[in-house]
Amino acid sequence: MKINRVNYLTGPNLYSFKPTIWIELDIEEFEEKPSNTIPGFVDTLLKVIPSLHTHTCSRGYAGGFVERLHEGTWIGHILEHIALEIQHLAGISVKRGKTITSERKGIYFVTYDYAEPKSGFYAFEAALEIVTAILDGKQISADSYITHTSDLYHLHKLGPSTEAIYEAARKRKIPVERIGTNSYLRIGTGKKQKSVQATISSQTSYLAVENSCDKDMTKTLVRGAGLPVPKGDVVSNEYELLQSAEKIGYPLVIKPLNGRQGQNIITNIQNDTDLIAAFRCVFSEGTSYILERYYAGNDYRFFVVNNELVAASLRLPPFVIGDGYKTIAELIDEENLNPLRGDGHEKAMSKIPLDERTVVHLEKSGYSLQSVLNKGESLEVLGNANLSTGGSAIDVTDDVHPDYRNMAIEAAAAVGLDIAGIDILSPDVTVPFVEGEAAILEVNAAPGIRMHLHPSQGEKRDAGGAIVDYLFASREEAAVPVVAVTGTNGKTTTTRLVSHLLQKENITVGYTCSDGVWVGDQQLDAGDCSGPRSARKVLAHPSVDIAVLETARGGMLREGLAFRYCNVGIVTNVSEDHLGLNGVETLEDLKKLKQTVAEVVLPEGTCVLNADDSRCVDMANHTNGEVIFFSLSLMNPVIQDQLNKGLKVWYLEDDWVVFSENGKAERFLPVSHIPITINGAARHNIANVLGALAAAHSLGRPLSELRSKVITFLSSENQNRGRFNVLNIHDRTIVVDYAHNPAGLKALFETVDHLKSGRVITVGSAAGDRQDQTIQEMGRIFGTHSDIFIIKEDVNLRGRIPGETVHHLYMGVKEAEGITSVSVYPKEAEALIQAWECSEPGDTLVFLYDEYTSIQGILQKIRNSKAVGVLQKAE
Repeated sequence: MKINRVNYLTGPNLYSFKPTIWIELDIEEFEEKPSNTIPGFVDTLLKVIPSLHTHTCSRGYAGGFVERLHEGTWIGHILEHIALEIQHLAGISVKRGKTITSERKGIYFVTYDYAEPKSGFYAFEAALEIVTAILDGKQISADSYITHTSDLYHLHKLGPSTEAIYEAARKRKIPVERIGTNSYLRIGTGKKQKSVQATISSQTSYLAVENSCDKDMTKTLVRGAGLPVPKGDVVSNEYELLQSAEKIGYPLVIKPLNGRQGQNIITNIQNDTDLIAAFRCVFSEGTSYILERYYAGNDYRFFVVNNELVAASLRLPPFVIGDGYKTIAELIDEENLNPLRGDGHEKAMSKIPLDERTVVHLEKSGYSLQSVLNKGESLEVLGNANLSTGGSAIDVTDDVHPDYRNMAIEAAAAVGLDIAGIDILSPDVTVPFVEGEAAILEVNAAPGIRMHLHPSQGEKRDAGGAIVDYLFASREEAAVPVVAVTGTNGKTTTTRLVSHLLQKENITVGYTCSDGVWVGDQQLDAGDCSGPRSARKVLAHPSVDIAVLETARGGMLREGLAFRYCNVGIVTNVSEDHLGLNGVETLEDLKKLKQTVAEVVLPEGTCVLNADDSRCVDMANHTNGEVIFFSLSLMNPVIQDQLNKGLKVWYLEDDWVVFSENGKAERFLPVSHIPITINGAARHNIANVLGALAAAHSLGRPLSELRSKVITFLSSENQNRGRFNVLNIHDRTIVVDYAHNPAGLKALFETVDHLKSGRVITVGSAAGDRQDQTIQEMGRIFGTHSDIFIIKEDVNLRGRIPGETVHHLYMGVKEAEGITSVSVYPKEAEALIQAWECSEPGDTLVFLYDEYTSIQGILQKIRNSKAVGVLQKAE
């Protein structure tokens, strides 16, 4: 067995709205060996991973998968279930999986959920190793695989605070993306985007963060606001330490001036000897420390966002309870096995440290790590209540007295923080504040919110949601409108036209298509940019007001969509193209893939569908948005049904574009007035116009504005490069187009047939990743509509051997009706020149290109040439 390919589908995809791993698996000889034919395999597998008994599989009840194993199922399907279960046992919440049988023998497409890519794929590798070991008769345990999967997951996933913000944004349908591998999130899109790193936002004052990191400055600012803080000094050596201790008086606390997460804090120091020992324990060369008065009382953390108290927690230092025979060190080790505890911030609580800080604290209490506590005796093993040093938290938000609520809010404001964690020491925050009994210890920027999300006791608080709600009152405040354009043909023209219709003063439209990426008039990238990577460039650009994104098959199969929701989804049509690639082997598969765009339209959004395409019509049943159909015929049954219901439709009637709403039809423009329709001859472009108008109008553009805009969009190199560009050179008509599948070719030649006066000379090719019968069908279309057909070959053969696609095209031409002259010039430049050289005045030349830049130079030479034959001789 071997893995041929792996894709990480991070966005909505053919299989799920959730991140999905797609694996092309070759099970080789096991194609002939389902599970029930392999002696002992099923029983051994269930002993290694007994929890597979809980899997329902397609049968919908626990044990359904085991039934499938005993009845006989294939290895690909089995690996899918094992990969999911290993993740589940590692503490990762995943559920969905599906294995698809390919038309190719032994090839299976395995898909399943993942939460983090490295652990998600490792789970499949582990599944493969486990199955291989069982098949080879070797002893195997799943434990190490589960542990490593868990380790990978917690190593690479977002931390709890950032994850809470991420999930809160997703819950509110606000776009959010992790940038890099740390805790940086971009929230929102285009001009509306903001960002957070941990719990510091792009709105947070840099000066406020600096103030909070300087504990002495924090105390000065808070004291200046009339709020209580402990008396203290900044020290950097033992002489200053003892001088300040005498002035302040015992008991004392020592902590780094610029410390964080409760690190290197020692509390309740009672005398000079303990103070020097504590100082030497935490001392680091070049570091300054705060020495301040120790307050007896409870340690509280108040979480403030935008001048509002969101949560408050009572923090408890880590403690152990004796059993009469285990040492304190053993009790700590035992407590650290608690499944709620993990390394760092990976779980609800952190492990209790076993280091010098613990030793010093125990010594102050008269204990050591080797001491044995009496049965039932409780002992704090660290004087610090921070979660990062093993502490726990009890939620007290609803019980906080207004005195303390206001104190926390005023402290955050004094330092200048929009998001802050305020540490207050008090006997009880549920009663009024009493002078001298409580003090503000710290005001923290980037406060951890784990304690509020997963308190040891009490109500969970949506601390991440509070940050998102502070940044954005709604999705509309966070996300620029997104128009997604998909289909088999017409995507690029429709995308360009929608962008043109939406452009206006003070509005910057960013768009992607198969020819590049643009933001306003600036081209950011060239080439085929119809995938999610290019879409993300537009969505991340800080100048963009509206994003119009061509959404092609290839990118959706490689990575899924770049967005979870769109405001407008357009599906132009669905016809045969690129079948047999990445698991899309039938026209129904392709339809389901394109349908993904319809499925992610917002409930308040619009889904624009081609009523002349039955597969598009069916997508109306799979979208939450308002459906607007368009058609080239008033008599289309779908259009008639919509008209009867008073719904919005765009259609063609008597060579007029018509819009109807609420039973009232309005003639928009004659098609002859719309340049890209070529006086109505280019019916495929009429369809593109209808879809684009429906999209732009749904986003609030009035009909009067759309009339003035649509007549200024030309089928020219500047506005619609490479899409039915018509050039008149030396008494010949040259049509430049990108038609690359049977449906596109038929639409192209339907228009050419209206334009031609003399012969039609075509230069074309076929992509190697199409099926043989598709290439031959293209050849028949070329042959039927061309007097002379010159076959070229794409530079990228896409898995074919040289001359293979040429052969299939040639075979197709020979099957065409009529007599067509056929010749082969593999290099594109040679083929184009040959077409020009054999042309006569009145001929129509159809140039189909692979890369537009390659054809530009030839066109310029043709423009500059004065006679036929000159180019050939020059070449």
